[in-house]
Amino acid sequence: MDWMILERAVGDAARKCDLTVAAQFSGAQGCWAWRGEVPYPAASTIKLALLVACFRAVDACQLDLSERTRLETGAKVPGTGVLHGMSSGLELSFADLTYLMIAISDNTASNLLLDRLGFPAIGATIAALGLRQTALNRSFLGRAPRGDEPENFTSARDLVTLLSAIAEGTAASAASCRCMRKILALQQHRDRIARDLPDGVVFGGKSGTLPGLCHDSGLIQGSSGTLALAVLSQSNRDADPYAMDARIGRIAAAACKAVGLGTE
Repeated sequence: MDWMILERAVGDAARKCDLTVAAQFSGAQGCWAWRGEVPYPAASTIKLALLVACFRAVDACQLDLSERTRLETGAKVPGTGVLHGMSSGLELSFADLTYLMIAISDNTASNLLLDRLGFPAIGATIAALGLRQTALNRSFLGRAPRGDEPENFTSARDLVTLLSAIAEGTAASAASCRCMRKILALQQHRDRIARDLPDGVVFGGKSGTLPGLCHDSGLIQGSSGTLALAVLSQSNRDADPYAMDARIGRIAAAACKAVGLGTE
């Protein structure tokens, strides 16, 4: 591994924006990080903790993913997703909700899962995973919090710790971790980490976006191993709203080169 390749790419991006990066390759000791423990507003990357909490509840027989719930008018929130535009009274399984939460970042689906599990269960999951800068303090609003509304936080290192546990089969049962990896691979927002990846790798992950925030995180799997990567950025000063997407893509490509993914 040659982490200097990644460090140069991150340094180039850091001259244009405020960011934090962490990366961990399967079988390697430790985690490479650039300001990795700095907490940032999490945006939708916090949904990864909610995903793990769902499957830990499945393992504990506290949740059946085939269980169904009704979509009520009052549950609908704006922002990403489709449920806010669907008919009230629609019945969905909790498996449907996990898919919608991850694949298209549906805020209403995420809140329905959060209502079912409760904040204490999410907090217990965060603690069990050893995530030190991560906190789910509010439901999903489809906007940035206002005034004295609480915020959700995470760090690049915490996201890499969580993703590595999913990759290694320790975040929940081995079977549940396999299911989570399949759900992550269904991600439809692929314009950041996934945009410039080399041939022969598979990506699955979760991004996050709010005004001033541009995040992405995920697992990049190749024949030689799996790379967990997280890039969080805020206060970008670009006239081009998609410039940070491209920077995250270059960082991900450099990370793959650093660990030899896609060159097997």
